[in-house]
Amino acid sequence: MRLLITNDDGVQAPGLVELKNALLPLGDVYCIAPERPRSATGHAITLHKPLRLNKSRMDDGSIAWMANGSPADCVTLGVHELMQNEVDLVVSGINHGPNLGWDVHYSGTVAAAMEAVMTGYPGIAASVASWDERIHWNTAARFVARLAKWLLENPLPPHTVLNVNAPNLPEEELNGVEITSLGARQYFDRTIKCTDPAGRDYYWLGGSVIQRELMRGEDAHAVAHGKISVTPLQLDLTAHKLFGAVSAIEKLG
Repeated sequence: MRLLITNDDGVQAPGLVELKNALLPLGDVYCIAPERPRSATGHAITLHKPLRLNKSRMDDGSIAWMANGSPADCVTLGVHELMQNEVDLVVSGINHGPNLGWDVHYSGTVAAAMEAVMTGYPGIAASVASWDERIHWNTAARFVARLAKWLLENPLPPHTVLNVNAPNLPEEELNGVEITSLGARQYFDRTIKCTDPAGRDYYWLGGSVIQRELMRGEDAHAVAHGKISVTPLQLDLTAHKLFGAVSAIEKLG
């Protein structure tokens, strides 16, 4: 089995090492990741400058490759250049922080898994849904290894991805696994306006999540109740249910 792993936290991220070590019993694991953190880059690809690949080492001393591009770029380079299109599965993660609800549209972690399926290979995105300094990486890593083995024996339909969010708990404290949908996730105070020493305005983007009742069956609800959330995603964003409601638009032509 040949597996490609990547992330959006950078080649030195601890979650990448944990993922690699958990997947090694399944076969050959190739690692390529951004040379620096590239969180919230979404599905950006690099068209305006050359991409470069350089050998690096992860925290445990094992060999990895780093690229000066986005997580999606890393998948493209990994599949076509490092592995010469001989790939069984692409796993992106393990991200430090949640990729829940509508945040998947910002996520470089999820975008890397999406790039895999756009290229023709199955993909998993994996995160620990916590910003805590101390992270139980092994809980997520061991589950992703079991999921990877299951996925290779039970392939998904084309153009679909599994998005995994694990609570930051020891494995023995988990309350199970739940198949979930994406929940709504919106922010307030998105911009912070500041002034530099020359008197010019500049801005930080951020914000806090708008608190709402967590709905049973949604990803954030599962994680809040100590479960690993697995959300099936698809590339097709078409709102098929709206076809009837907007069909009158055709008469405007």
